[in-house]
Amino acid sequence: MPVRSFILLLVTALLIVPSPVRAKQTVLEQVVVQLDWKYQFQYAGFIMAREKGFYAKQGLDVSLLEYQPGTNIVHEVLSRNVNYGMHNSSLIVEEKEILPIVLLASYFQRSPLVFVTQPNIKTPADLRGKVIMGTSDELKYSSLALLLSHYNISPQNTSITAEKFSIDDFIDGKVDAMSAFLSNQIYELNQRKVAYNIINPADYGFIMSAANLFTSQEEALKHTGRTRRFLQATNKGWHYAFDHPEETIQIIHNKYAPQKPLDALRFEANVTRELFLLDLYPIGTIKPELTSLTYKQLLSRNIIDSHAPLPAYQFDDVIEKHNQNTAFTTREQQFLDKKKVIRVCVDPEWMPFEGLINGKHYGISADYLSLFQEKLPIPLEVLETSSWQESLDAAKARRCDIFSLAARTPERSTYMDFTHPYVTLPVVIATTMDKIFIDDIGDIIDQPIGVVKGYAIGEQLRAKYPNANIVEVNSISDGLERVESGELYCYVDNLMVIAEQIQKEFTSVIKISGRVDDKVALAIGTRNDQPELLSIFDKLIHTVTPEQEQEIYNRWSSVKQEMGFNYTLFWKIFGVLAFIAGVFSVHYYQLRKYNQRLLVLSETDKLTGLANRLKLDKMLLEQEQLFVRYQIPCGVIIFDIDHFKTVNDTYGHPVGDQVLKEIAQLIRENIRVTDHVGRWGGEEFLIIAPSSNREETEQLADKLLSALRNHQFDQVGTVTASFGVCALRHELSASKVLSLADKALYQAKAEGRNRVISCVSE
Repeated sequence: MPVRSFILLLVTALLIVPSPVRAKQTVLEQVVVQLDWKYQFQYAGFIMAREKGFYAKQGLDVSLLEYQPGTNIVHEVLSRNVNYGMHNSSLIVEEKEILPIVLLASYFQRSPLVFVTQPNIKTPADLRGKVIMGTSDELKYSSLALLLSHYNISPQNTSITAEKFSIDDFIDGKVDAMSAFLSNQIYELNQRKVAYNIINPADYGFIMSAANLFTSQEEALKHTGRTRRFLQATNKGWHYAFDHPEETIQIIHNKYAPQKPLDALRFEANVTRELFLLDLYPIGTIKPELTSLTYKQLLSRNIIDSHAPLPAYQFDDVIEKHNQNTAFTTREQQFLDKKKVIRVCVDPEWMPFEGLINGKHYGISADYLSLFQEKLPIPLEVLETSSWQESLDAAKARRCDIFSLAARTPERSTYMDFTHPYVTLPVVIATTMDKIFIDDIGDIIDQPIGVVKGYAIGEQLRAKYPNANIVEVNSISDGLERVESGELYCYVDNLMVIAEQIQKEFTSVIKISGRVDDKVALAIGTRNDQPELLSIFDKLIHTVTPEQEQEIYNRWSSVKQEMGFNYTLFWKIFGVLAFIAGVFSVHYYQLRKYNQRLLVLSETDKLTGLANRLKLDKMLLEQEQLFVRYQIPCGVIIFDIDHFKTVNDTYGHPVGDQVLKEIAQLIRENIRVTDHVGRWGGEEFLIIAPSSNREETEQLADKLLSALRNHQFDQVGTVTASFGVCALRHELSASKVLSLADKALYQAKAEGRNRVISCVSE
């Protein structure tokens, strides 16, 4: 039978015979969500994820339970009667203890929870002795509770009545104040032309998130995948709801809340969009600093016990902590006890990933090994070698037990096992500045291409291009020097390593001119005659948190984001005139993709580890937007080290750099967790103090000046600084506030330095 006829017959048979997959109905997992109010736009993301099939596509059948009076949402979730619940606080407290919930998402980045009061009640102090209506949770653990506690308002001096889910008692004057959502009851009051005042806890410094989605630790740990799928579908539902507000409103009105007027839902939709702060945060963003602030406020008001620490509460943190607590098996522990020491082979010249300097191991892999060492009962010892090839030979001879950072290759797999990769970065091509950009390394395989002897990329290139002119070099610096001299056409290596070397030694001489399609996935290599090492280091890799990874990369990465542009590709497509513009775009996006992971480096000051001016500008813009929208105050401090030039001239720049690093650490230790500090330039620093007016910011500046005066620096002794203080106001933009703070700083210098001066509005 001809092949074509056979294929046609096979396809026909497949179309006729019923598919088992098609015939079998997919069974969806049952999931229940307990809402904390009645159906309305506040839950639009959940409703649309259900209505548009986003949950079903994730294999979930989700039920949304409307709140009923007397429902204890937290109890329902922790007892696993329901899978997920909603709450107004990111921390949930009961009998002064923080309950072990797992926070999945915060949808309202600013809580809409306020007190609506009778017209004669204008301040929180006026609530004392009055009748207040609200739910028990709202009046015990929310921002409303913090506000009441701050003004010493309690059931002993005030009448508290249970929420009736109606504004009638307020209208009739039976209650003096009621808890309300800005997105909900306000509309009804306006429609009925009822006079009222609003007391917003945020105006008094009590800022929380709201519409917090949470679950139990058991659900999070036992059904991690299901939880991630549920969260992904819910967030997709929110995106759809905001992109299609009228469709969402009609569905909520027709199927969920027919008693709710369409105009009321439209009002709520607009307020909800505002509270999500979509121009600042991705949907569902959890801000740890906001929860930390909540924790401190609960602690200071004695709402939680002083001995109650802030536990791991975010979903990813809980999962990571669980993984960290994964103990070694009895067999692994016995192996380690017998092993006594684990010898490590490294690449002696491959910074910033790793290197040996005076026999000591430095770099990214060294920091990872330090984290592993904390969990290992036996020491890790680095075997000193002079080249990567010597390290490979040592591993073959079993003189070392592991590679700290290596790629799996067929040849290495004959004597080593490899863990899951923990570093993956693209491979790029470095040439002199006069070379054109390279679309495909296959176009230059006849040219001499430098690769360090023993590197995995050399093995990969030889396998892919058997005729390639691969030239082995001793080290990266050797390879780049040969490129500079013209002996080699190009050098191929990891993006981060090449960029580090270019910035240090080959600026304006060498550039990144292209990429290699293959990426090198780097892992821990373990000798394959001791399989216990593989399982041990696989576990250790998974104990490293994302925050620890970021800290390591921030410490060692010094690559600036550079974009190159190819002037060859577009010529092939559109001709000479369009050639330049086309390849500009192609290579812009190609190289941008490689450098994206290093973007954070452009926002970090390498010397001090603080935010740099670019990052501070973004933070100031965010605070300005929050002030314009919600009148959340924000203070700004600029300070400059007095006579710092004298320090550099007298003791040298290394000592001056150390002083700056110590000052950076001193600032970190003396500001609030919600404050931001960065290096503004030279010996000048900027502090952004959210939720602080000018007087409060001035107090912070006085505290910092006092701490600086009392600090003893090695060699230098004491130093002082001049401080300029200002704060956002209605008539002042962020740039104007900075200008005024800067003028106040120079006034402090003119008046003798070593002092704090507040700005005067122009």
